[in-house]
Amino acid sequence: MIWILLLRTLICVNAYVNLALKKPTFELNPRTATSIKTSNAVDGLKSNLVYNGGECSLSRSKRSATWWVNLTTVYSINNIRVYMANVTGELNSTIGSYLGFSIYVSNTPNKSDGCPVPGYNGADCNISCYDADCRKSHVQTGTCQGCFGFEDKTSCKYEQMDGIFWSTTISGKTLEEPCPGNQKGVATRLCDENGVWELPNFINCTNEALANASLLLDAIIANETRDEFRIQETVNNTLQLMKNLTSPNSGISAGDLSSSLDVLEKIVTVTNATGSVIEKEVFYAVIDNILSPNNINSWTAVTEKTEKDPSFLLNNMDRFSEIILQNDNITATEFVGSNLELVINRTKIDKTGIRFPDEELNNVSQNSEDILTFLQLPKQAFTATKEIGYIAILYKTMSAILGSDPKRRELKGEQVDKFKQRSFVNSPILSLTTRRDLGVLDPPLNLMFGHIVKNESTEAYAVCVSWDFNLKKWSDERCTVNKTDRRRTVCHCNHLTNFAILMRPYIPVTEDSSFLETMSLVGVALSIAFTFLTSLIYILTWKFIKSDKNFMMLNICGSLVLSYAMFLSSVEQTANEVACVAITAIIHYLFLVTFFSMLGLGVYYFMSITVTYYALHVANNFKSKSRLHWFLGGIWGIPVIITATNLGAFWGKGYHLKSYCWLSIKSGSLYLFIIPVCLISLINIFIIVSLLRVLFASSIVARSSLQRKASSGLRSLGTLLPVLGVTWLFGILAVNDNAVVFQYLFVIVNSLQGVLIFVSHVLFDKKVRQGIRNKYPSFSTIFSFAERGTKETSLGSQSPSTSKSNAPSMKSKVRGEEKEYDEKILAYQSEGI
Repeated sequence: MIWILLLRTLICVNAYVNLALKKPTFELNPRTATSIKTSNAVDGLKSNLVYNGGECSLSRSKRSATWWVNLTTVYSINNIRVYMANVTGELNSTIGSYLGFSIYVSNTPNKSDGCPVPGYNGADCNISCYDADCRKSHVQTGTCQGCFGFEDKTSCKYEQMDGIFWSTTISGKTLEEPCPGNQKGVATRLCDENGVWELPNFINCTNEALANASLLLDAIIANETRDEFRIQETVNNTLQLMKNLTSPNSGISAGDLSSSLDVLEKIVTVTNATGSVIEKEVFYAVIDNILSPNNINSWTAVTEKTEKDPSFLLNNMDRFSEIILQNDNITATEFVGSNLELVINRTKIDKTGIRFPDEELNNVSQNSEDILTFLQLPKQAFTATKEIGYIAILYKTMSAILGSDPKRRELKGEQVDKFKQRSFVNSPILSLTTRRDLGVLDPPLNLMFGHIVKNESTEAYAVCVSWDFNLKKWSDERCTVNKTDRRRTVCHCNHLTNFAILMRPYIPVTEDSSFLETMSLVGVALSIAFTFLTSLIYILTWKFIKSDKNFMMLNICGSLVLSYAMFLSSVEQTANEVACVAITAIIHYLFLVTFFSMLGLGVYYFMSITVTYYALHVANNFKSKSRLHWFLGGIWGIPVIITATNLGAFWGKGYHLKSYCWLSIKSGSLYLFIIPVCLISLINIFIIVSLLRVLFASSIVARSSLQRKASSGLRSLGTLLPVLGVTWLFGILAVNDNAVVFQYLFVIVNSLQGVLIFVSHVLFDKKVRQGIRNKYPSFSTIFSFAERGTKETSLGSQSPSTSKSNAPSMKSKVRGEEKEYDEKILAYQSEGI
């Protein structure tokens, strides 16, 4: 690579073997003329070396210039010959400027002065022995000795594009080059895995003058400049520069758009901090230019490659409006541009309202089919002591720029297809800001929006929305649709901000889904009521029914009531993101506590009944002292670990649904609820099967009639299923919208969960009934029906194997254990099992 740095010079290059002949060239600040080209210097011609002879390259006057030729490979060079132009006549006066130039020879396109260590190249001199063509270099001389290392790798070949030489690059790598022309920054280009160049990325390339202006604003923000006159001059000069740079005649580059947004934010910050007076009309003219539809492609690039989007502009416009309204001496101002229209004025809000835009100023003909877009704030109910300032803004073309957002890019197709896509803005945007916070508007703000795309479809409907700067999205809170048709929508909103119309895809509500929703609400309310009643009875009669099993039952009831109540009251509170994340985590935790409580009770039953059948001494050891603290530690502790892990893994990655404060299956956070629930349900199914098996293996049941066996089994199932959470498996099967049968089963069985808990663990539990009798003797007659049912299904009173008269005759150890086991079965049957 040959680098030649010079001041306004005319050059031609030749050598013994002209290695530069017809090779790619580039010049910074070239003179533009028909006969003057950068490539003239390597065309091999040197017979007519006058400045306009068509054989030399010429740099612009009074500009430092860099001219280089890319030899495209590594050569051993021992001679460089530079031919100067023959300058005669009036140009002889400038001959002195040709005397100062330098020549640089480098074996890398990345560093202008080469690397100090032989055999290394790259911007940081950390790449060993390879040039752009992956050739092996001599470790001392740098002489190319052939290919080495990357022969079989895919690469993007050298090419010149957009004024930049893009050297050969290995696939999967991103090449960085200085921005072309009078731009500052670094341009990047990715060589994809297939060895194909992607389009260059100029998002970090900024107009040199704009970049310098940005640095001046940075100095002001950092308090390095305190001269008020200089601050005001800097801000206004920057605005004038931006007005010229963003001229609507041609679109601005993505890099200049991104930098312009940053500079506008800095201007607003400087104005707010210093109180400097700026030219508002120029500021609004810059905004009008930036919103030009000619810049849609640049907006697309900016939203893809940076964190900035159109809401960034809305936010700074709102900040600037607040700064203007702080002035007590507001003067009436109007601005009407191609893409932006606004008015600044004062009004006494309780006497006269606000209408914007005024029909007379609006450039839409009343006789055309176009619908006016305007806002009207009626006079408010409160008493105002003085006039207040306000700023009303109409963003005419913002919807087109919002459509450039890559998240909504599919909306840029045919109008008919728009309604088959996700929500999109279908109107201009209206904004109203007042100096005084008006609170809840009474009467509300009226907004008329003309539809950009006429709604001829039944697949989408209009929604009145306002921009939420905290959530950075459109919200339909505090706005309602007053009326709508294919051409227009009228909205009522009770607050002030930026407003628009969203078209949302219509999702029809089926008869089944509506009925299921009603059933769910009624069922959950019923379940909460009976579960709460069960808890209340257990608390009131606790001294009569105190046991580890009943404490865990009380734990299940309490967690179930809390989780259902939290879910119903808070699941739709999505307005505040932090609060919604907290609500999601709390609901997740409470439901996990409920299921681990069910698992704990299942394990307790297993140890007390199943293990008694197979190893009586183990069961007796288990029940010899309370294990409650171990159960409660696991019940309340393990869900903490799962919830915290889930929150940490999916924080900021779609932890909850957009419309509800509950875990998202799309992001995967819901699986840390589904998996534990499924595992607990399967374990409890195994426990239930084992309980039924040993129940029917006992001598009490074995000697009973078939009818009594069936009655005992059904009663045990009715007691165990509600408290062991097995019915929630229907919910897993009901996830598919087409599985209507399982959806109905899930709603029905879980709606009855609280009722079944009350029936089986209060009405059919002998110990609880006796506790109620002891506490409230007047309730004795209420339980007569339950006792008759219990007597009919109880098997113990009629079993000869457990009568007292037979007890002394059981001499063997086996008979003794059988008697003890049968007595335990009778005891648990009296508790509902």
